[in-house]
Amino acid sequence: MTKPFYTILLLIILYFYGSIIIYGQQKIIKEGDEWSYFDSDSIPENKWTTNSISENWKTGKSPLGYGNESVKTIISFGGNSDKKHISKYFRKTFNLEDPFKYLVYELRVQRDDGIVIYLNGHEVWRNNMPEGEIHYNTTASNLVFDKNEKIFLSKILSPEDFVYGVNTLSVSVHQAINTSSDCLFNLELIGTNSPDILPVLLKEHSIKNIELSAKIKELQYTLEIEEKDLRLDFIKQAKKGIKISLYIISFLLIVVLVIFLIIWIYLKKKERCSNQSIKELKTIIGNKNQEMMSISLNSLNNQQYLKELKIELEKSISGDLQLIKNKLSKIISRLEYRLEHDDDWENIKKHFNAIYTGFFDKIYQLHPSLTEAELRHCVFIKLHMQTKEIARILHIDPRSVQASRYRIKKKLGLNGNTDLREYLNRF
Repeated sequence: MTKPFYTILLLIILYFYGSIIIYGQQKIIKEGDEWSYFDSDSIPENKWTTNSISENWKTGKSPLGYGNESVKTIISFGGNSDKKHISKYFRKTFNLEDPFKYLVYELRVQRDDGIVIYLNGHEVWRNNMPEGEIHYNTTASNLVFDKNEKIFLSKILSPEDFVYGVNTLSVSVHQAINTSSDCLFNLELIGTNSPDILPVLLKEHSIKNIELSAKIKELQYTLEIEEKDLRLDFIKQAKKGIKISLYIISFLLIVVLVIFLIIWIYLKKKERCSNQSIKELKTIIGNKNQEMMSISLNSLNNQQYLKELKIELEKSISGDLQLIKNKLSKIISRLEYRLEHDDDWENIKKHFNAIYTGFFDKIYQLHPSLTEAELRHCVFIKLHMQTKEIARILHIDPRSVQASRYRIKKKLGLNGNTDLREYLNRF
């Protein structure tokens, strides 16, 4: 062969090899690979999608399940065929030195009935499963029958979904009913740079963009609803606050009115009491004025009477002795009558008893043997009058006043050292 022929052949081989590298694909996880699985009648330990698994986990090659001819590893469904386990759990770790070595990654899955797939702890796909949180007893949405069990379902993942180094795929498979006759799980992960995958990638991104737009719109709608709810709550709180304020203001107004009414009633009552007191005082003053008028008239009458006696005495001086004696006898009789019927002492007793409340009652109760004349001496002594003043008022000798003091002390049972005035001040 000629040299140009070998050169062309070499170029063809290099082109073919480069095309394989550029547009090739690699099965990172393939059918027949070993998986860890958990087939007990409960959920695995907490955070089973990320943490290291316990010794309760078993291992087997895919496909895994029971009641299907394509199964390589048979797993347990429990001891009761009429009440089989609803959920089974699978895990596999794999290494990616550079996730961006490939344009996309394709997940190809066979499942019976429903499946939820987690990559590094984050859910990346669920199929034939209800929305919301997934539990051990969560059943698949629908039964998967023979023909559909063998179909590989596909899901495109982007390099951003993976991490450099060790990655973990965690899967839960769920039955639609606990009497299902079979269960199947098989998964392949393929990294590809093939141009044929571009339409799928664009479609996947379009779907993601649509889903993202839908979520954004849903979030906006939710925010609008929450904003309206907040406004309604604010309005309700404002109304409630206004209502409470009105209640408080009404209560305060009622309290103010009640206080005002109480003060008004109190002032009215006080005014009535004051008017009554004024009326009583006016009555007392009127009575006192009448008493003063009576005293004044009595004093005037006594003065006139003394003038008459003076004139008669002056006339009697010029007569003979017997006539003078007769006239003096008549004058003495008239004076005695006047003294016996004089109301001055009764008025003095009345006013004195008003000033020194119950004086006469108290002293009468303790010393009933005191005479009217001795009571007069007690009144003058209590008023701090001297012996000469008392003698002048009573028209007697000062020695008679002293003698009267002695008799009074004796009747009161007082010794010679006891002061009569101090004793009377106790009443």
